[in-house]
Order: sequence, then structure tokens, then C-alpha cells
Amino acid sequence: MDKRARYQRPLACAAASILIFGMAAPAAAAPGDAITLADQALSDSGALAADPARGVYWTASGSGAVQAINVDGSTAGEVTYAADAAGVQALAYFDGLLYVGDIGGSRSSVEIYRLEALDYGTAAPLSHWTLHYPDGAHDAMTMMVSPKGNIWIVTKGSPGGLYYAEAPGAVGEITMEYMAEAPEWVTDGVFLDAETAVLRTYNSVLSFDMLNYAVTAAEAAPEQPQGESIAMSLNASSVLLGSRGSDQLVEAAVPSTMSDVGQAPSAPPGAAEPTTSAPEESSSPAESESTEASAEPSGEESELPKPTRSRGTMTAVGIAALVSVAAGAIAYLTSKTQSKKYRKRH
Repeated sequence: MDKRARYQRPLACAAASILIFGMAAPAAAAPGDAITLADQALSDSGALAADPARGVYWTASGSGAVQAINVDGSTAGEVTYAADAAGVQALAYFDGLLYVGDIGGSRSSVEIYRLEALDYGTAAPLSHWTLHYPDGAHDAMTMMVSPKGNIWIVTKGSPGGLYYAEAPGAVGEITMEYMAEAPEWVTDGVFLDAETAVLRTYNSVLSFDMLNYAVTAAEAAPEQPQGESIAMSLNASSVLLGSRGSDQLVEAAVPSTMSDVGQAPSAPPGAAEPTTSAPEESSSPAESESTEASAEPSGEESELPKPTRSRGTMTAVGIAALVSVAAGAIAYLTSKTQSKKYRKRH
């Protein structure tokens, strides 16, 4: 299937989302402005989050610490926390607190730490949750916290997957719910508002409709050696893109048009593409449903021999028409139910 065609499904919903998004979003800043990190040691971070209350951006270099960056690139301060995080790939700021996502590498569960205080030069008390995938091990680089405090993990793959955990209360173990396919090879994401996320890959920035799980706008990302982080700007008018191996945080406009960005690469520029199957290509809810429904018409050309006409052909056609109508009604009701579920949870 053509990549643009796949990104534009469902067409009617996507078009409506673009109109709503265009009216609700703040004016995007001109892309290209950059913040140069004064501390070169921070250029290896793959996580970024905006903290409008303090006027800083948070990043994570190394395990057990996060650093605050001023808009001029200087380091405002550091906060430590008592956890031996193995693969911090994402940060999210919500309700005055910072969430640290230890989610990298193929694993059946991920660790989320919430720093309960962000006073520079101190060790923050924290809350800790273990989130389990419902369908085996995955690799992920993206953790987002919605405006209601719900946690979303976007796994890497072709396609990726969207996994959801309701705003956690008491610390402990939580099994996430698989919600939908995600765009391929997403390296980070952030909520723009309750219904829209902005995702990034190594070569693109995507506006993503969280009601219908569809890309509504796509634009090329600025060239970066290993673009693996994104945050809203402090005034929420644009996005800030970070890269491992670079001391530049580059500002870019929030996508508002559907450009031909090409296929997202599974590895950064210059790195070898993996030759093995992605974790998402193992057993997953989406694939199970696809396998169970493999006998149903897909709308694509079948490789099976075409049956010759017989006296039962018209009867079969009539039954097929009834099945098609019923399937359409079920799809419509399912879509309505998913939308209601999303609004209830978000």
C-alpha cells in the first residue's frame, strides 16, 4: 500500500481532524531556530520535555539524574533520583511533575518513575510503576502523558503499537492495554492537546489524531544525526527536536500539511538497517485479529482462483452484500465506541 494512502486513512476523519487541528493549534514558529547546549555531555540524551512553569527544558544524560536547560542553552540545574534505570528513552512533564521512562530495549515490561519534586541540587522522592505489555516483549523509545495523566507507550516497529495505562494511583504493577497500530519507527512523541499528539521519526514530524489513530499531517524533520527526542516549545507554538550526538535543539513548526516525507527509517542516517524482524512483528493483538479475519475480503486482488458462475452465484452475491452492510454497521458502532472510550479515558 502507498505510504501516503495508508497515512491518510480514514480519509474523511483525517480531513476533519486537520480542520479542527488548524483552528485550535497556536501559530507555529518559523523552523530552524536552535538552542545550543553549553554542556556537551548532555548531547548524548535521547529524552526531552518542556517545563513551562520553570521556563526550562528537561533532558536526561546518564542514569539516575535529569538536567534542566535554560532557553540560552546553559544548564539551570540537576535533580537526581534513586533508581538504576537501564534505558531512559523518554521524559514527559505533567501537572508540575516529571515522568522518566525507562523503556528502551526489547522487554516485556517498562519502568516509569515520577519525580515528586524538582528542586535543583537535590535528590527527588519518586513514585514507581512497572507497566507490562499484554502481548510479549517490545522495544520502545516513546512515552507520553496525556492531559489527564494517562500514560501512553509507542513501540518501535513497522507498524508500531499504541499501548495505554490509565493514570496510575498507588505504585505497583499495571498491565497496559493495546489500543491501535502506530506509525512506523517512532522515536518520540508529545501530546499537543487532549486529542492530538505530535510524533517524530528519524526523518519526519507527524501530527497524530488520538481519537481515530491516524496521521493527519506530516512534514520532514530537520536533518539530525540521531533524532530521538521531541518536546513542545515553552509557549506551545512549535516543537523542539533533539538528537543524540548533537548539541543543537532545533525548533520546528507543528505539522499542518500532508507532505511526502517518504518511508521512516528504522535506524538513524548512516547506521545499518536491521535485517531481523521488529518486535512488533511477533504475536500481537492486531496480528491476531488479522489472522482470525484472514478469510474475509480485504479489498485487494486475491491470489485464489476465481470461481466460475453457477446458479448459486447470485445467492452468494446477495449474502455477501448483506454481510458487507452488517460489517459496515459494526465498524461504525466500533468507531463510535472507541471514540467514547477515548474521551472517557482522556
